[in-house]
Amino acid sequence: MFKIGDVVVYPGCGLGKILDIKEKVIEGKPIKTYIFKLLDSETHFFIPLDSVQKVGLRPIISSNEAQKVYLILSEKEITLPNGNWNKRYREYTERLKSGDVCILARLLRELYEVSKRKPLSYGEKKIFERAKELLVKELAFCERCSEEEIEKKLFLLMED
Repeated sequence: MFKIGDVVVYPGCGLGKILDIKEKVIEGKPIKTYIFKLLDSETHFFIPLDSVQKVGLRPIISSNEAQKVYLILSEKEITLPNGNWNKRYREYTERLKSGDVCILARLLRELYEVSKRKPLSYGEKKIFERAKELLVKELAFCERCSEEEIEKKLFLLMED
């Protein structure tokens, strides 16, 4: 269970803070909810405590997990996607929403490799940018440094 003030990750949405824990009445039943605010916007969510697992709300990654992300981004052997665009897009979207930073890192790495071979489609670009944004924000928070520093580091790792 998270506490008020904890910064956590809402998969697919990004970093946010638990502002409060309140009881709401939904369909006549009292339900405890987190009041969650995204750090980079004014967007608020009410997340029922019993839905935390389902939505994938999780703590910020540790330094050890950040090192795993960097290893994934520096991998040389990448399996590029096959299949038609619709299938790939659905898969990319699922991976983006997974909440797992390692899956997100593989997605970013894969799309970066695709972009070196051919221009990304509009949809692929949007997914690439969103994956990069989510990873950069979390790694910057984890490592207590700027997003610019992290973004440079990510691209250096993927280029080498």
